[in-house]
Amino acid sequence: MSPKRELNRFFPLVMYLLVIALCLGACSLGTNQGPGGEPKRTDKYTYNSERRDLNEMVMKRPEAFQGHSPDKYNLTATVDVSHVSGVDRIFYEILVNETRVPMVNVIQSFTLAPEMMNRMDAGELFHSNVSNTYEVSLEPDKEPLGLGLGRSYTLKPKVEIDSNIIQRYADMYIKISYGPNYQRTEDYFYIQAEPSPRTIEYMKSWEKEE
Repeated sequence: MSPKRELNRFFPLVMYLLVIALCLGACSLGTNQGPGGEPKRTDKYTYNSERRDLNEMVMKRPEAFQGHSPDKYNLTATVDVSHVSGVDRIFYEILVNETRVPMVNVIQSFTLAPEMMNRMDAGELFHSNVSNTYEVSLEPDKEPLGLGLGRSYTLKPKVEIDSNIIQRYADMYIKISYGPNYQRTEDYFYIQAEPSPRTIEYMKSWEKEE
């Protein structure tokens, strides 16, 4: 068989393999970006590392938490309660918005006062968006305008918890980190969540029962 005929024989196979290689490369490239073109996270933060860091700060370095609003962005926290199917639930949410500087790959985490563990029917109080696959970045006057994080907890029946919940239910310990991998900013805050009118009424019911 001549070299030319030999080449013609394998040409379709070579083209087939080339198409497969191009498709695999395109698929691999696509997984590195989110639906809106967000880059895939490459930082070393994990759920366990964030939980360990925040809990250790609460227990060993509570003085490191800032009690004032940040200068480079706005941070708010709210708390609401609901009663569904005979169960009381309490919902916490934090929001970062009105950023005044670029915030690359924002990671939000929070936990509650350790004493709240005795009031919740939950395995832990910690919550974070660190499990996100892709980066979420904020820039002044650009979409997205803010980034929120919330979690609902089931409260134990009133007969199982004491009225001291009134003193600690709004306390939140928050960690906000952002920036490139080589220069991350980590901010820690201790703030009291703003209660909804329903929450205020719910907590008043504890006072009436004392």
